[in-house]
Amino acid sequence: MAEKILIVDDELNITSGFSSLLDDEGFRTQTAASAEEALKKYSQTDFDLILLDLNLPGLSGIDFLKRIGQESSSSLVMVISGQSDIPTALEAVRLGAIDYLEKPVPPEKLISSVKMAMKLVAANRQRTVMVEEIDDSSRIIGNSRPIKKLLETIGSMAVSDATVLITGANGTGKELVATRLFLQSNRRDKPFIKVNCPGIPPTLFESELFGHRRGAFTGAVRDYPGKFVLADNGTIFLDEIGDLPADCQAKLLRVLEGGEVETLGQTAQRKVDVRVLCATNKNLKEQIEAGKFRQDLYYRISVLTIDVPALRERLDDVPLLAGEFLKRYDPSQSCRLAPESMAYLSTLPFPGNVRELKNIIERVTILCGGGTVEAEDLRRMLSGDTRPSEKTSGDQPLSERVRDFEKNIIVATLAECDGNITRAAGALKVDRANLSRKIKELGLKNLD
Repeated sequence: MAEKILIVDDELNITSGFSSLLDDEGFRTQTAASAEEALKKYSQTDFDLILLDLNLPGLSGIDFLKRIGQESSSSLVMVISGQSDIPTALEAVRLGAIDYLEKPVPPEKLISSVKMAMKLVAANRQRTVMVEEIDDSSRIIGNSRPIKKLLETIGSMAVSDATVLITGANGTGKELVATRLFLQSNRRDKPFIKVNCPGIPPTLFESELFGHRRGAFTGAVRDYPGKFVLADNGTIFLDEIGDLPADCQAKLLRVLEGGEVETLGQTAQRKVDVRVLCATNKNLKEQIEAGKFRQDLYYRISVLTIDVPALRERLDDVPLLAGEFLKRYDPSQSCRLAPESMAYLSTLPFPGNVRELKNIIERVTILCGGGTVEAEDLRRMLSGDTRPSEKTSGDQPLSERVRDFEKNIIVATLAECDGNITRAAGALKVDRANLSRKIKELGLKNLD
């Protein structure tokens, strides 16, 4: 698609000459003889580049630049200036113009300057698309009190460069939190490097994170800068840091304390400016007491901490999440959840958290074959029975539905607690004797 250029100048020979020259280069141009006419055309068309004369009748070029600057314009502006307008042209650059061309402008100078500006247009467009894609896929969905508090915490911590430790069970969305911290930070247009710590063999940890020179060890056939250098001026996310072996913890601590990386095979150290985000599903304080995690590393990575709530702590968000996943896995929206099905989902304890709910909805969209999924159908799908239900939840008395809800909650909680009734009672916040009685009433096997 040809880039669009607006040429603003009150001299007809300049606008026609520029327009003809740039049209021949494959650009699409429009012209305006005044700032007022340019503002009207600007409001109707998204221009990639504006060539702006400063000496205009009526509103000046500077006034035009201020007007579009107030609208957070995405158009780039290149100033066209006469010899006497150089100080004003510099003021225009201060207001956001990317460059200025001094009149008279040679044709080859105009073409090269415009092509250079279009490279910047293309880079900005690509970065905007990438960030928007990340933004869309990294939304944290929910209106519950725990999620509102989480979003407030992210907003307050994003502006800092301090290290952040993100804790929470598997499937709660720790990586989403790290991504939101990055997107809301001043480093959002810089690199964002993600590292899965358990996925790096201990023997390759130092090389992967800090880099190596060719020949530094067997198999090092080329230079590799390492994750920290790749993240320079940006952000690095160390996922599941609690699984790092002890010797790797020591190497990481040295870099975090000094801000310098030492590449394998090279004696000189390199200074890096990297914000560090970490995540773990482990209790690191218990790991420290067990001698499995360094206390000094813990203090270094936990300057700020965020605990991501489990889904069972924000069940009010289940309908929103389920609806979002339905749209994602069934764009045609041929599959729907009956209100009773949504209510049933909202009673489950979700030991697998949001990831478990996401998998449930994906399974439902595959198995439902279109139409409305009733609560009984949903229960059958979750139990692995894909046969159509002979009896819909609408045919069940309320007492039977309540009994089924209780049964599913207790079964899922017992599974999460390895069949231990005492632990399950604690998770459900009920008396152990009452839970044991309920298990017998529902005909469940006593696994304690």
